[in-house]
Amino acid sequence: MFKYLFKRDTLFATIAVFLVMGMFSFIPINTHFLDPIHLALADFDYNDLAYAKMHKNESTPADTNIVVVNIGYGNRQDLAAMINKVNNQNPKVIGVDVFFKAQKDAVGDSLLLDLFSTNKKIVTAFNFGSDSTKGYFYKQSLSKGYANFVGEEEGVIRQFSPILKEGDQFIAAFAVAVMRKADAKSYNNFIKRKQLTEIINYTRKADKYLVIDGMDLINGKADSSILTNKIVLLGYVSNTVNDIEDKHFTPMNVKYTGKSLPDMNGIFIHANIISMIKDHNYIQKMPIWLMWIIGFVLCWLHMALFIKDYLENHIWFHLLAKIAQIISAVFFVYLGLLCFHQFDLKVNMTATLAAIILAVDVLYFYEAFAIWMHKKNGFKTIFTHKHD
Repeated sequence: MFKYLFKRDTLFATIAVFLVMGMFSFIPINTHFLDPIHLALADFDYNDLAYAKMHKNESTPADTNIVVVNIGYGNRQDLAAMINKVNNQNPKVIGVDVFFKAQKDAVGDSLLLDLFSTNKKIVTAFNFGSDSTKGYFYKQSLSKGYANFVGEEEGVIRQFSPILKEGDQFIAAFAVAVMRKADAKSYNNFIKRKQLTEIINYTRKADKYLVIDGMDLINGKADSSILTNKIVLLGYVSNTVNDIEDKHFTPMNVKYTGKSLPDMNGIFIHANIISMIKDHNYIQKMPIWLMWIIGFVLCWLHMALFIKDYLENHIWFHLLAKIAQIISAVFFVYLGLLCFHQFDLKVNMTATLAAIILAVDVLYFYEAFAIWMHKKNGFKTIFTHKHD
């Protein structure tokens, strides 16, 4: 293998692989015949296996700094009463993950309007988009953040945008706006990362957050003292697995391919983001340029191996090459999963896997081209020798 590593043909064949990859990226390919496979693997990221199979973060303890109040199907007067009950316990911040699409109950609307426009501890949620979708209390709310997630249209919620620009304004995501009030130091450290999108480090399922029923809180059936100095989030919490209201797909879903039910309420996705920012527990991403460098180097090594087998063990070349491709694919996927699971590092091996898969086929084309150049222009190539 190593005697072919620094041969000119090995380098040129490796470059040819990446040229072919570049060509494929510009060619529209009809893949309707792959629709069943596409549906089964829609929005699949192999890093999801770190949660589903390797049980990433399963042993993480409960976050006692965050309390979720389940608003259930309470009306607006009930919600105002819940907020007042929470506020009386002097929490760090009150995040209200509820969309108020339009005017509804005059008394309830008046109570909520007074709370949202005067209480500096309250952060309301809204939909980022046109004014008509932002909600009835958007303009009057003192503090607010958008609750949209990246890929929420029937996709898996893996990341979010911390800050979005609207006109001349920079608007924070709901969880980020909550952290700005709850922990200014953690918020500032997070903003310094200057990421357009952040991968959500899902550390806890719903059972790792303290949840109290909003109606029990109003009626004095819940111990309200646990809310003191806490980050309190009000939102809808499903009572059963089949209740999918305000539920989303996340990487923590035990069924990671094909059709399944969404697994996590939006309020717990926000809670996971808040936990991540508070604990400085971020997912780091491998830079794109490093991904391509690693892909090129590993493809180069594989190409040297393939050329050796092609020239010296030609009769077994196909078998040896396919075995090497399968072993490499499994190894690099596992390596990526291990980095994600153990070190919270997302290693994108897409370029490497694509290059290794294409290498054998490109080698055939390169051999033909090199021999043609040899005959036409005297191009020096190792492919002029007979195969064993």
